[in-house]
Amino acid sequence: MKTKKSTLARLMIEKQKLNQDISNPGKHEIYSIIESLGCLQIDTISVLERAHYLTLWSRLGNYKKEYLDTLAFKDRRLFEYWAHAACYVPMEHYKYYMFAMDERKKDVIPRLKKRTGKGQELIDHVMERIKNEGPLASKDFQSEKKRKGGWWNRKDEKIAMDYLYSAGILAISERKNFQRYYDLSENVIPDRINKEEPTQEERTRFFIEKTMRCLGGIIPKDTREYYQHGLIKIDMTTAQIGEWLDKQENMDSLQIEDKSTYYYLKEDQVRLDEIDDDFNFEDVQMVIYFDNFMWNRDRIKRLFNFESKLEIYLPIEQRIYGYYHLPILYGDKIVARIEPKIERNEERLIIKGYWTEPEFKETEHYRDRLEKNLEDFAVFHGAKTIEWLC
Repeated sequence: MKTKKSTLARLMIEKQKLNQDISNPGKHEIYSIIESLGCLQIDTISVLERAHYLTLWSRLGNYKKEYLDTLAFKDRRLFEYWAHAACYVPMEHYKYYMFAMDERKKDVIPRLKKRTGKGQELIDHVMERIKNEGPLASKDFQSEKKRKGGWWNRKDEKIAMDYLYSAGILAISERKNFQRYYDLSENVIPDRINKEEPTQEERTRFFIEKTMRCLGGIIPKDTREYYQHGLIKIDMTTAQIGEWLDKQENMDSLQIEDKSTYYYLKEDQVRLDEIDDDFNFEDVQMVIYFDNFMWNRDRIKRLFNFESKLEIYLPIEQRIYGYYHLPILYGDKIVARIEPKIERNEERLIIKGYWTEPEFKETEHYRDRLEKNLEDFAVFHGAKTIEWLC
């Protein structure tokens, strides 16, 4: 079965919910997006709104950010854990992460001793305080010293809480000013959640098939990039994933035009045949590199012929574009990059840089759509004016 890269690109946009048109989104719509994406990356960078808020904005437009916190920390519909990176994950998926937690339990004391020189006594100290006092943040511990270098500057208790969290013994109960508050896992994960640990085959099937539902057609290594296999503890090589896919029923193998690359597709065969005729997304949408859509640089290059350049970790002299620039999706193509910055005190959105892809020619329709997207972006950030500096 043959198809085109542009067809798979359109299917990916649709599966990633970037062609949505939703009015007045509430908690239901926010949860639905996260469930469809499988997870939502959390990041600390605050030049703009944080990554988890912006990924939702790219699909929902202006929404109330507090709804996300309510879903996670009041309704307990989401939990925080390692998926692609640190992510919000639907609570219903909890059981599929239990194996990774159990694996990390084995290493808590050895890793803690290596980092702090302390072991069980430090764990007992942290656990006792949380049991007696309820959810605590690292600031609630007055450590005699901080560890310097490597993994930021951390108190011993902070290191212990992070390891216990990764092991599933503690969980994130809430965030205040983005700071994590840790509680006993049994106080955070609701009783309604199925905690019967699945088999390895069931876990493998869940993560691979969920990746397909999030992306559409995939090649085997795409599954290792969406859910990072080192984080979710799926011990399979790319070749083994390919062998697993070959054995599955109702799985189509798609050849891209005259290329040798084959993509696997399940459940979306009918939609693939239709999408070139009724794909009606002609809008402009800025996306961040921490967006699920942009995670896999190799896939973005393959399907969209776009070279991802996340430059926030590069020295200024090595940057080609801006520190925190955003790719711009227009219809089924990534056509440009833009570097917005929010001047919060002045309630102003400034555009520091703007670059179009070499083959892209701007049209009046594109400029109108870009201006509308920037206006929505400004409103979401509380900015009243937009100023171009380039």
